[in-house]
Amino acid sequence: MVTLDHAGSPRGMARSRSRGVQRLAVAVAALALLGLFLAYAEASLNGYRQQLVTLVAINAIIAVSLTLTSGFTGVFSLGQIGFLAIGAYTGALLTIAPQWKSEMFLPGLPEWLATLDLSAWPEQAALLVACVAGGGLAALVAALVGAPLMRLSGHYVAVATMGFLIIVQAVAINWEGVTRGARGLSQIPGLTGLWVAYAWVVVTVYAVWRLRASSFGRAMIASRENLIAARAIGVDVLRKRLLAFVVGAFFTGVAGSLLVHQIGTAAPSAFYFTTTFNVIIMVVLGGMGSISGAVVGATILTLAPEYLRDVEDGMDLGPLSFGAHYGLAQIILAVGFILVMIFRPQGLFGDREVGPALLGRFRPGRRRPAGLSPDATPTLAPGVDEIPADDRSRTG
Repeated sequence: MVTLDHAGSPRGMARSRSRGVQRLAVAVAALALLGLFLAYAEASLNGYRQQLVTLVAINAIIAVSLTLTSGFTGVFSLGQIGFLAIGAYTGALLTIAPQWKSEMFLPGLPEWLATLDLSAWPEQAALLVACVAGGGLAALVAALVGAPLMRLSGHYVAVATMGFLIIVQAVAINWEGVTRGARGLSQIPGLTGLWVAYAWVVVTVYAVWRLRASSFGRAMIASRENLIAARAIGVDVLRKRLLAFVVGAFFTGVAGSLLVHQIGTAAPSAFYFTTTFNVIIMVVLGGMGSISGAVVGATILTLAPEYLRDVEDGMDLGPLSFGAHYGLAQIILAVGFILVMIFRPQGLFGDREVGPALLGRFRPGRRRPAGLSPDATPTLAPGVDEIPADDRSRTG
């Protein structure tokens, strides 16, 4: 009698523990490398470079949040930057000193908020309160807005979420007693640093990864792949979509608070279509279903324009000399993005993640059928490879 290697058998449990140890080793190595990089950046990079590296972290949080909202559920949202604005203004109003929130500057504020003074708090405690409050308010708005919007699909939900973004923009411009309108808020303390920004990146990536690996995440992906089939097997599509929408809004609101405490201002023009399309490009470039791809896409789209500015200013290439061509950086980025969409339409990572499963694809060994992940065989048919050939012929 042939005994297959089921998940509950000792061999199956050992394989499961081995995969868990591999994932833990990858996570520990990644955190160690991140810590070393941040220590190097803090000690060696100038202030401008440090701000650029911090901006990479903030954009990575936004991109990962959009990956959760759109990449896992298939709901294409154009309103994510609206939550960025909500988090930004909420966090700024909490940490601005009371003298800049007086009747002269912000007459529409309630008294408790106008007199709130977090300057006596430790800087990181004040920033934590601002981030959690900004993310919490963004999540609350997402729950209220998402309840009707997540019932839609396709281009209908894209248009509806774009309408939400336009509403947030209109409120930010016209509610002058609270937001100062198009002039925006200033005198925001610069509390965001390298370590705190990347700490939020780690929290965001971990939370989204855990959500993807849970039954909720599998149900989200099922509804993305085939909505009718997901509903037929009992998936509560609205609930799963709304969960992704709310959690993505929370972390986007946190990113908004981190952003304004980095640059020191909050203006409506920073939270509109240009930022929206930049974040969408980050996610599409990395891969709509990949957390790792969102981080890589955010890194590329943040750093590339800065380093391509030297090309715009002109350069010498051997005997050839090129003058200044302003706008050339955007053209190069656009051409590169078009080439990626032609030759790699699923994005750089597709729906894969950096980890033992992806790295295992490059190890020499037995070839697997196209389309199967390295873990598919032991999960779907455990122990098949261990069955002797003569036993397999008798069982077949």
